[in-house]
Amino acid sequence: MVEQYRRGKKKGLLLGNHQRCWVWGRNVVLETLRAGHWPILELYCSDQLELDEMKEVHLLAKQNNIEVHFETNTSLHKRCHSAEHQGHLAKMPPFPYAESLSLLTRLIKTIKYPLLVICDAIQDPYNLGALIRSAEALGVDGIFIGTTHQVGVTSIVARSSAGAVNHIPISRTENLEEIIDVAKSHGIQVIGTHDTSGIPAFECNLKKPTVMIIGNEGHGMRDSLRNRSDQLIHIPQHGAISSLNAAVSAGILFYETRRQRKQKK
Repeated sequence: MVEQYRRGKKKGLLLGNHQRCWVWGRNVVLETLRAGHWPILELYCSDQLELDEMKEVHLLAKQNNIEVHFETNTSLHKRCHSAEHQGHLAKMPPFPYAESLSLLTRLIKTIKYPLLVICDAIQDPYNLGALIRSAEALGVDGIFIGTTHQVGVTSIVARSSAGAVNHIPISRTENLEEIIDVAKSHGIQVIGTHDTSGIPAFECNLKKPTVMIIGNEGHGMRDSLRNRSDQLIHIPQHGAISSLNAAVSAGILFYETRRQRKQKK
């Protein structure tokens, strides 16, 4: 399939239009190469890279059976219409999401105390990218995102995640309710999040196997997901601003989960 992408035998299999199919930046491109999960169609690097960095790119590209094209910074700029490429640019196909129920079953069977995250209608790609970056850094085992009013893994999301999209399983499904119901049938608690409702996060037992729902930036969780939650939690705040954005809130909750589980050990 990857070779078919590269030879142009399949049409329309790009991450987006000509502008949006490009992922650029040192971290995201190198992490994509290292993970080998998301096949790169075309790889371009600056001819001004340091020698050690050129060697690393050559080695990773060879491992992924990709040809590297070294061009001027100006040429890279023209391809992606950004001067922030840091000498690394890749043309990408659509992100390879995991099949939702297969991923859920695998995580339940292989991880004793999984921490799974459901994103319900996160619309800001920078928010989703930052959330994924925090999730990967703080031990989240899998992320499930919806299809309704929900941004997927785009170039902006990949770049905002600093390449973390390559290192954590991500699934996209039309039926988040099914994910919750299956998880609950296996004894996994479902924790909903809210600005003010429910108990403070540090009073909730997050040491148990957990599904955590992060809701929309403005409206929070849908009722169908809220009603399936075993408990609601919030982050106590003391400033004048009434709420945190979704990515910051999620990062705090992931850290609190990690803190509790470290104490348990």
